[in-house]
Amino acid sequence: MARYTVHGGSRQECQQALDELCQHLDAAVTLLPTDRLGGSWIARAERTEAPDHEVRGLAVR
Repeated sequence: MARYTVHGGSRQECQQALDELCQHLDAAVTLLPTDRLGGSWIARAERTEAPDHEVRGLAVR
C-alpha cells in the first residue's frame, strides 16, 4: 500500500493536487484538505494494490 501527502498554499490548490493524484494513481482520499495540522494546507490519499488473483495456487473468481 502506498500513501501520499499533497501540500498547497490554499484549500483550492490542495484539492486540485489531491484530485490529480487520485486520478493518475488510482488512489483514494484518506484526509480531505485541512489546515489544522500545522498551518499549511495538506491532504492525504492512499493507493491499495490490486487484489491478488491467486491464493495458494487456486484462481480467485
